[in-house]
Amino acid sequence: MKLVKTVQCKLQVDSELTDVLLETLSRFASCCNDILVVANESKVRNKFRLQRLCYHNLKAKYNLPANLVIRAIARVTASFGGKRPPKVFKPTSIEFDMRTFAFIEPKEEVSISTHDGRKHIKLSLGNFQRGLLKGQKPTSAILSYRRNKKTFYINIVLEKEVSVPSGNNPVGIDRGLYNIATTSKGQRFSGKKAMQTKKHYAELRQRLQAKGTKSAKRRLKQLSGKERRWMTDIDHCISKAIVNNCKPGDVIVLEELTYIRDRIRAAKKQRQVLHSWTFGQLQNFVEYKSLEAGIPVKYIDPRYTSQRCSRCGQIGIRNKHSFRCPSCGLSNHADFNAAYNIQQAGLALLDGVQSITPDVASVDAKAPEQLLLFAVN
Repeated sequence: MKLVKTVQCKLQVDSELTDVLLETLSRFASCCNDILVVANESKVRNKFRLQRLCYHNLKAKYNLPANLVIRAIARVTASFGGKRPPKVFKPTSIEFDMRTFAFIEPKEEVSISTHDGRKHIKLSLGNFQRGLLKGQKPTSAILSYRRNKKTFYINIVLEKEVSVPSGNNPVGIDRGLYNIATTSKGQRFSGKKAMQTKKHYAELRQRLQAKGTKSAKRRLKQLSGKERRWMTDIDHCISKAIVNNCKPGDVIVLEELTYIRDRIRAAKKQRQVLHSWTFGQLQNFVEYKSLEAGIPVKYIDPRYTSQRCSRCGQIGIRNKHSFRCPSCGLSNHADFNAAYNIQQAGLALLDGVQSITPDVASVDAKAPEQLLLFAVN
């Protein structure tokens, strides 16, 4: 099994090199847009068929290295796999492979292909990045340009072979809005600050968009990505704390929440928060951090995890943050109850049962004492 990590490094570029990189980005984006036109007109989505249709014309038109033209074709064909294929490609990034990229560790520099030939560029590295890159021989990277900072970055992709993790002690994790994550080990990560921050940015964007002045547009540009980077840091911290609290033999169990935004209905006030929430990002961070730590991740059917009583398996009453079971009398925090249900479903999955519903839930299941300590007052 391969563990893939990305190390972001800032490039040291002068004005001449800046012009070369910007021109290469521009040509690469234009090349992608021409490929997109050919693909739409010919109804071709296969990479190799598309390459036969347009490779030679694009190579002559844009004077890009052969492998950058191939990467442009690969980017366009990959874009058709999503729900909404792009209407236009912007000059913001380029993917490099082993033929167009090399990392030179002794000199702390990279070598990349451009429209003006091969360029060697110094990296601005910190001790953390040096530690990750030490002894590595990466074969791929992504060049990106941040217009707000007028800075180039290269994301170096590191691949490492790791053994397939195993375990038999499930740890349930419930994800939500008011609590970003709640675990069956007693951890709870509040989402109150995140909700307040998202609301602040939403209201600020709304006011600036209503103004429509040049200064308002400049301010919107400055805010671009700030909320996303802030939430990314939050998800990194939460995923790290969850994985660090696990021990060898544990199995992290998550609900399968793919397309959750399409499946659930929310009040108008909650839609903005729901559709901006980073369920998938937190999941990805937990996945790669747990793989690095040797802890497997399993997914279960999310049905009934918030409704079922974690003690007797019957459907209970959930009222905001509290859960009460009229059958056995259990009273607990709703998210901790859900986390333990996810843990039980994970245990059943390890035993070969694909999902737990109220009909098959074990009436002999007992909630652990540590969970009962979190009963709602």
